[in-house]
Amino acid sequence: MPRKIATIARDIARFAPDEDGDWRRLDVLLDELWQAGAPEQAILEMLSVFERYPEEDGHGVMWSLVHGLEKLPNYESALLSSLARQPSELGIVMVGRMLNSGVTAVDGVSLLLTLQEIAGSATSAHIKKTARSLLSRPR
Repeated sequence: MPRKIATIARDIARFAPDEDGDWRRLDVLLDELWQAGAPEQAILEMLSVFERYPEEDGHGVMWSLVHGLEKLPNYESALLSSLARQPSELGIVMVGRMLNSGVTAVDGVSLLLTLQEIAGSATSAHIKKTARSLLSRPR
């Protein structure tokens, strides 16, 4: 019997790579979420992984989050809220991808202003650099 989305979402929210740095369990959870249907119910839990591991790509596994979130309707405002709580490299990359697709604002919030705020206030030098790099690209 398939698990409920709420249970899968909870497991995503609690996910941590194992002691060997293995992220495959997250991939399994994401596959399970999509197979269960209605993955949009777990947007916040998926974004919480970015917040807990803001400078990680999970050996490529977190790109599954990026691609999965981008397929969902209305993830954008949750992404901006996530970035306000804890700027993350892949969250910033997603903002850059939105800008590249012609989106300049979400719910009245400027994406460029969001990147400027992160570039100026993030505590991580790496996160600041990522935001500045996107800001320096011609539009």
